[in-house]
Amino acid sequence: MTDERWENGLREVMTGTAGAARVAAPPTDVILRRGRSAVRKRNGLAGSGVLGIVAAAVIAGTALGPGASGGTSPARRPVAAEAVVTMGSAAAKTKIVIYDDYRCPPCKQIDAGISSTIQKEAASGLVQVEYRPVNLVDRNSATGGTGSVVAGNAVQCAAERGDFYAYRAAVFAHQPQTAADDVFKSPAQLVSIAKTIPGLVTAEFVKCVDDLPYAAAIKRNYDAAVDIARCAGVPCISVDGQQWTNQNQGQSFDSWLMQKIAAS
Repeated sequence: MTDERWENGLREVMTGTAGAARVAAPPTDVILRRGRSAVRKRNGLAGSGVLGIVAAAVIAGTALGPGASGGTSPARRPVAAEAVVTMGSAAAKTKIVIYDDYRCPPCKQIDAGISSTIQKEAASGLVQVEYRPVNLVDRNSATGGTGSVVAGNAVQCAAERGDFYAYRAAVFAHQPQTAADDVFKSPAQLVSIAKTIPGLVTAEFVKCVDDLPYAAAIKRNYDAAVDIARCAGVPCISVDGQQWTNQNQGQSFDSWLMQKIAAS
């Protein structure tokens, strides 16, 4: 298959314009690159499900932005220096870093297979995990939009209130069938999803979602994923600096992680 046919076929799947035969067997892992797309299959995922674990989220500090200083007029939220949620003990020897995008169907699929294990090991104190949202789908020429940033920002806002895992799962659960359907571009949609989590929707939460204080940091996460972490696409998952790639996907993520923990 030529590169052009590959690109056109994938674009049809992502935009929902493909015929039934093409859509019937969607790729298990769509890797969206800078202005291009490719398809990879990732094997060995563990069972799905989100484990209900109560854990404290550490949110990166913020730097004051315009309008954040004193005054009587309503101020916008300070611009965040980083967009990262850290779960687990700082003393943990095993460190996991996850770059993903809430508009990315493979991110949802893979999260369903590995999330319960990661949460369990973080709660046990054996691992520390950093979640770093990116805006890769927003940047892709076949999709465009702003929903990656808006959704990633909303998840950060939920993490501030201690509802990171619950809201992250809810956002993925409400992800549209195709990445081209940018329903997450609406802050109101993200607030509506938050209503499924008791106590999350407050005036402070809504303001955080509307003001997008994490937007710039989410865009920087994309640059870091590409230029520093050398991610080929998302989700991009590394454990102690080693990415989970085709070389180690002959085994499940669970068993690979257990080996990493044992070796640390």
